[in-house]
Amino acid sequence: MELEVSIVKIPPTDSFNDFYVGNRPPLIPNPLLKLPVGSITPRGWLHTQLKLSAEGLVGHLPELSKFCDFERSAWANPDGKGEYGWEELPYWLRGFISLGYILRDERIISEGERWIKAVLESQDSDGYFGPRINKENVDLWPNMIMLDAIRTYYEARGDERVLSLMRRYFQWQLSIPEEKLFPGRGKIVDPKGLLHWQALRGGDNLESIYWLYNHTGEEWLLKLAERIHIHTYDWKNWHVKFRRGDLFTKEHEWSVDLHGVNICQGFREPAQFYQQSWDASDLEASEENYKAVMDVFGQVPGGMFGADENCREGFIDPRQGAETCSMVEFMRSMEILIRITGEVKYADRCEDIAFNSFPASMTPDLKALHYLTSPNMIRLDQRSKAPL
Repeated sequence: MELEVSIVKIPPTDSFNDFYVGNRPPLIPNPLLKLPVGSITPRGWLHTQLKLSAEGLVGHLPELSKFCDFERSAWANPDGKGEYGWEELPYWLRGFISLGYILRDERIISEGERWIKAVLESQDSDGYFGPRINKENVDLWPNMIMLDAIRTYYEARGDERVLSLMRRYFQWQLSIPEEKLFPGRGKIVDPKGLLHWQALRGGDNLESIYWLYNHTGEEWLLKLAERIHIHTYDWKNWHVKFRRGDLFTKEHEWSVDLHGVNICQGFREPAQFYQQSWDASDLEASEENYKAVMDVFGQVPGGMFGADENCREGFIDPRQGAETCSMVEFMRSMEILIRITGEVKYADRCEDIAFNSFPASMTPDLKALHYLTSPNMIRLDQRSKAPL
């Protein structure tokens, strides 16, 4: 009997995968699914790189950074009190704990789970968890990242407290008054500064809402997702304003909607909501956002675009850099988009960054990195690491 192989552009979605958790109806079916952390055992070059990361900056950041000081951190305090309660710890923990599970490194797993369990114990009676200063400011952004780490922990351990925490936390989000949910949406400059970031990065909140819905099937979560989408910055029309030049005005000299990392995280939000809306224009908007910024600021090798820290009108040559964190977030966005669409172009774009720009941002032993990397960088030292 001859073996027949069919070549398809996108994996079919006419049947449901019973082995892994994917989108439940009425969400659009996933062409691809994320495997639970630890499902793949790295070998060869990839294993070497991950070991270097474990032995380098990622694996030993608590020895170097005040943000990872367990005794002082508001993230580790059961009452959410303390210092350094913003994005820094969850950004690190998200990658750190995944690294531990993938390498089966007991030291990293133990340290990572110590943080996760402390966070799980910080939940208020009203459902909020984490540093209380963020609750006072109604700043949801840091918790968006921490939920990524918590979800990874659930994949590895199946701890039902995770589902309970997320359910109660999202019920708390439902109770936030309209005027306090993502304040600053639509403004050019948020008078409170970084509080505006949560509005630009609302897609990260959507990601966890859909994740919980796919695990529990509770329909009220889809109502919350729609509310979060409505209050998120208008990424669906970002490419229109960008191409028309509306974003490049004097009052946009340092604007959050031209900030490189915000673009890398935010451009995909319409495509994420497309899973619920089934509106093809939402999906197309994310692709148009990508094309808009790359057509002007991304005409250089390496898969990134010049934003140091912002995209600046006229600064489009290979001397313009990209933040290391923007590379990571751009790759993550491509991973999310290939899961939603099944289109291989997102894998190509992710690999372009992973094998070109990203390695150039760090020393070969992964024990140091610099803030900005440009394709044509003739000098790199402490004074020139961030030539804003």
